Amino acid sequence: MAKQKPIAILFTLLVSVLSLACTDSGDDFNHAGLYGSWEMIHFHEDHELDLVHSLVLNQDGSYQRSITYRDPESGDLVGYSHFQVGSFALEGEMIAFEAEKDLYIGNEAEWGNMDDLIEMEINSGGQPVSSSLEYRENGSKLTIITECNDVMSAMCAPDPVYSRVTT
Repeated sequence: MAKQKPIAILFTLLVSVLSLACTDSGDDFNHAGLYGSWEMIHFHEDHELDLVHSLVLNQDGSYQRSITYRDPESGDLVGYSHFQVGSFALEGEMIAFEAEKDLYIGNEAEWGNMDDLIEMEINSGGQPVSSSLEYRENGSKLTIITECNDVMSAMCAPDPVYSRVTT
């Protein structure tokens, strides 16, 4: 019986430590590395241009998203396909985006100047859009994970993985 008591204490201690290690409320998620500019760049073979998805998160809770085309050699902006501004709220590992202005290029072109973009009606029933955040590669990559739902879209897209541009 004397041998069982240390084993029972060790087992209880191990279960307690593992339980504490596995509970994470997300409150300690480091938001300091979140602010700044993030991009996803894909080469668009049909146009021989870079298709750039940009996300800028500001410490005042505002954001800017855009989809642009850039010259892959010079990095010069060719034109916009989408531009959105709004606000976001953070709670642990969760971020909620609420668009205030949403602009798209019409069906006549792939891209245009900012003046060519058309303001789209914002679906207030689908806002705010909540997602979870995940840092990868020591904070140099940011994944925004949004679950599929009927309000946003009938089809689901892969979770975007952005690369840090600036802080």
